Amino acid sequence: MTIVVSRKFLAILARAIEGEVATDTIFTLLGLKVVVTLASLLPASVFLSVLMVLGRMYRDNEMTVFACAGVGPLRIYRSILLFAGPVCVLGAFLSLQAMPWSERLSQELISKDEKGADVRGIKAGRFNEFSQGDVVLYAEQLNTDKTMSRVFAQSRRGDETGIVIAESGHMEINDAGDHFVVLNNGRRYQGVPGRADFVLNEFQAYGVRINPPEGSQAALKREAADSLHLWMSGRPRELAELQRRLAVPLGTFTLTLLAVPIARTSPRGGVWGNLISAFLIYIIYENLQKISQGLLATGKLSVWTSYAGIYAVMLLATSVLLARNSGWRWVRDTALGRR
Repeated sequence: MTIVVSRKFLAILARAIEGEVATDTIFTLLGLKVVVTLASLLPASVFLSVLMVLGRMYRDNEMTVFACAGVGPLRIYRSILLFAGPVCVLGAFLSLQAMPWSERLSQELISKDEKGADVRGIKAGRFNEFSQGDVVLYAEQLNTDKTMSRVFAQSRRGDETGIVIAESGHMEINDAGDHFVVLNNGRRYQGVPGRADFVLNEFQAYGVRINPPEGSQAALKREAADSLHLWMSGRPRELAELQRRLAVPLGTFTLTLLAVPIARTSPRGGVWGNLISAFLIYIIYENLQKISQGLLATGKLSVWTSYAGIYAVMLLATSVLLARNSGWRWVRDTALGRR
């Protein structure tokens, strides 16, 4: 948890250094990111907790005593689900409600900072790149009123290059969220490099668009969208985002079921034996989740196959491990309600 939060903090701090967010917003954004981090770490945390507790009980022969007293896997599951059940409900709330709320609020704060930041992300006396290098901006001086003096700008569109020299400039965001550098009192040269037919225009005000990539903005909007809206949209990428959220409560439940048979170990067994197996199983589970979401997002996998396939595999693995520990007859009788 500490490592993940530290990485989030460094990412936010980097954006603050680049001028994308205000310094007084850093810790608010960090708190909102903690909500997302808490939800994403919940399945692994519960899985590890159940595994370590039961593993310790096996090594201390407590599970042997319980078995002699007639306490079987079903009774153990009932006890564990008294703890894991509310945690699954909490995970559903965090992933389906709190996570999108946190993302929406984070985006609102960042958008507010961008609107109030103006030239904060521009460094005087240096060439500043925007729009993946399509726009280069140079300002000789940044003023206290958030304007720039003696500005040079270069923009590329296809083969054509535009060069603008202006006395002053400032940054604006219109109602649609488009970012512009507005330059005042200058000249604009437009043409194809290597040719002599450049067009010269003089202007009092000229805007250069420096929008971020649309793909990243769409991804951010999906992360902040309401869960019901994602389901109702029916679009593959939205459904893949919904699957990512549902993986928190469903993953917590299935990993809890899987932890019970994995935790079984010899009293003389080391503490690392089942932990290494559990780590490998969790890595496989996470990779299957990512692959499934990617296939769903590209339309190569149906919704129900993507949603239910992984958990069906997890339940099958749990049944196989329980059969290894208690026998297929116990699994069959439990499934038929005979126990």
